[in-house]
Amino acid sequence: MSSDSSRAAKRPRQGLDNVSGEDEPPLDLLSLYQSDLGSRILSFASGVDLCTLDILNKQFKSLTNEQWKVVTKDRFGMNNGKEGWKVGTSFLRPPVFVHNVSDYGEGDYANPKVAANESVVADISESEDGMEIRDASSLESIYTIYSPILTSEVSICGRVGSEIFVTSNNKQIYAQQVQHLKGNAVQRWTYHTNLASLKTIGCETHLIVATNGHIKVYEITPVETRLDITTQSNYHYIHNNTELFILRKDIRVNEDAGINEDLDIEESIAWGHDKSHFIVGYPHQISVWKFDAVNNEITLTKTIHVPNWEVTNVALAEDYIVASSERKMVYIWNRLTGEKVLRQLFRGVEVDALYDVSPGNELTFADDQFVWPISLSCHGRILVSTSHIGCALCVWDMKTGELLKRHSEAEGEGVDMLPMNSDSDVTDMIHLNRLNAFLCMGEYQNFWSFPIDQTQRDAATNLRFGRDSESESES
Repeated sequence: MSSDSSRAAKRPRQGLDNVSGEDEPPLDLLSLYQSDLGSRILSFASGVDLCTLDILNKQFKSLTNEQWKVVTKDRFGMNNGKEGWKVGTSFLRPPVFVHNVSDYGEGDYANPKVAANESVVADISESEDGMEIRDASSLESIYTIYSPILTSEVSICGRVGSEIFVTSNNKQIYAQQVQHLKGNAVQRWTYHTNLASLKTIGCETHLIVATNGHIKVYEITPVETRLDITTQSNYHYIHNNTELFILRKDIRVNEDAGINEDLDIEESIAWGHDKSHFIVGYPHQISVWKFDAVNNEITLTKTIHVPNWEVTNVALAEDYIVASSERKMVYIWNRLTGEKVLRQLFRGVEVDALYDVSPGNELTFADDQFVWPISLSCHGRILVSTSHIGCALCVWDMKTGELLKRHSEAEGEGVDMLPMNSDSDVTDMIHLNRLNAFLCMGEYQNFWSFPIDQTQRDAATNLRFGRDSESESES
């Protein structure tokens, strides 16, 4: 081969190597990737990634939609084809990270919680009497609404644009619907328990409450049939009190669940991926329920007994049941068979739990040291959890048990990691679909976005918390 032809052969590779630098990639490559992987996908790729991207692009072009769904299901356990592939791989890339020093208070007295739908994000804290409502795309504060009860949980019901915000503490639930900021329709009711908090989840049509061994299903009352009801709290009358919800079902968990009617039972509750099922965790049992919104029915589909440790949080994937323990380990069961999934982890040592430290270190917490439960978010067979040792995100493959990635960007922002500083533990986490992001609440707010296109990257990069803006304007 002549020297000229050798130089010519090297030119394409030289262009590829420059993709991650300042030079623009060759026009043909840009055209090649833009249409299938989103606007300017090359801005997310290094030169090392280009071979993989080339193979991936050919798969995008060559496979039919049905074939691509098979590939995505096999790789990530997701059923939505190319979009599932984008989301699954995004969690492994460096995120857009935002750290916000919030003003919720410190430690156990703050306990901030968060809920979201496609439009808004609602966050609350036990140290404040207001709920902050934010835009789900920018996290800018929209308005603050008042809650008369000391809140520790929050959920959102109703359709986008007509949300009902539900807060709860250990005995009471307070629901309110803001009507174009001109007035509130509210409803409040009380349970006789000594729980740490009442656990709720919401959807477009219903509110589900787990309380002391009961599951209560409330349906949103149609506007045209709502009744005004008069109630009085311990301190004052509640004005504009309206029947926002009607109780449709009150189901007592079976006696063989090991739940004693005389005891106060702490539960955890979460939706499945499409809200056709939900999962409830009790101290030593996990239950999966099918939810029929049209007929106000729930049906028990799976029960997992957990005799050796206490359940603190639960999540439901399409193929897996997930629960964390009081020692911050994560356990996984096959949803179809109910069998616990065993793993070969840590140099071949067989274990039946996931944790992002070496075996043995998961028990270093003192018996009297309070630690918040790990938060869980399922995406196909990808599990994203908060960390065993502080403010970080862990990305797991539930099928293999492999810790695929640990995102610890908060360390660079001066957030001390557990167990050195328990106040830095995460009290709640929510996945924001519109930003493909996780918002973690605690003494600090921390935000990890994993953009799958330039629009999401721009939104995450330009994100500013309303609290930051307010504090800067006051300084």
